[in-house]
Amino acid sequence: MDQRTVLIINPRRGFGAAAQVARMEGALKRLGLHFDTRLTGGRGHATALAERAVSDGYETIVAVGGDGTINEVVNGVVGSSVTVGALPLGGNNDFLRSLGIWTWREACLVVARGTERQLDLGLAEYVGEDGRSARRHYVVLADVGFGSEVVRNTPGRFKHALGGGLGYVVSLYRTAGRGQARARRMRVEADGQVRQEENLLLVEALNGSYAGGGLRVAPTAVMDDGLLDVFTVKEMHWAAIWALFPRIYRGTHLDHEKAAYFRARQVLVEAER
Repeated sequence: MDQRTVLIINPRRGFGAAAQVARMEGALKRLGLHFDTRLTGGRGHATALAERAVSDGYETIVAVGGDGTINEVVNGVVGSSVTVGALPLGGNNDFLRSLGIWTWREACLVVARGTERQLDLGLAEYVGEDGRSARRHYVVLADVGFGSEVVRNTPGRFKHALGGGLGYVVSLYRTAGRGQARARRMRVEADGQVRQEENLLLVEALNGSYAGGGLRVAPTAVMDDGLLDVFTVKEMHWAAIWALFPRIYRGTHLDHEKAAYFRARQVLVEAER
C-alpha cells in the first residue's frame, strides 16, 4: 500500500491491549506498510482525529479499537474520498465479524494489502434526550428500546474487565432480570409502509450480521446491498428474553413468534418515551 496511512488507536485498558497493539503494528511493518499513529483521549476524539487526518492529506485511516472507535472514525471522514480500515482491539468487533474477518492477523493482511470493498453506511436521524435533533452515521446498527438500555447499563468496568462482547452479554441479562426490559408503544414504517404498530421491546436496523459482541442478529444481512436488515421483538417476560438470546447468538431466532425480520432502504420508528 503506497497511500499515506494513519492508525487511530483507542488505548484500551485490560486484556493486554498495549501488547496487542504492538503485535499488530509489528505485523503491519513486516508486511511493508508505512504508517503514522494517533491515540484517542476520550469519547468523540477519534472523530476529531479522523477529521484532522483528512485535512492533513492522509488517504487511508485505520481505526484500531472496537466498533465504537470505527464508528467515530467513519463519522470523521464522511464526505471525503478517504479509505477506512479496521483492526480489532477489545471485545466488540461486530463490524469485522460481519465482513468475515475473525482474527487480527487477517485484518492486518487486509489493511497491508490495501484490499478495498465499498460498503453501505447507515444514517440515524433522531431526537436526543435533550429534545434536540441529531444525526449520526453508523456501520453496525441503530436501535430503539431494549438494546440501547443494555448499552446504557454496561459499566465501563465491565468492558475493561470482561471485554466489550462479554460485558454486553452480562449487562443484557442484568437489564432483563432487573425488570428494565420495558416495551414501548412503537410505530415502525419501512419504505413508507407501516409494518408494526404495537408494544415492542426493541427495533434494530442493521448493516451487517453481527451486533452486541457476537450476537448473530441479522444472519442473512449483506453489507453492500443498499438495504437495512430490521429486527424487532414484541413485548415478552424477562425469562423469555433470557431464553431468546442464545438463539440470537446462533442466528436461529428469525422464526420466533415474538420476532419480525424484514429489509428496507429507509426505516422510521416513532416510540413513546
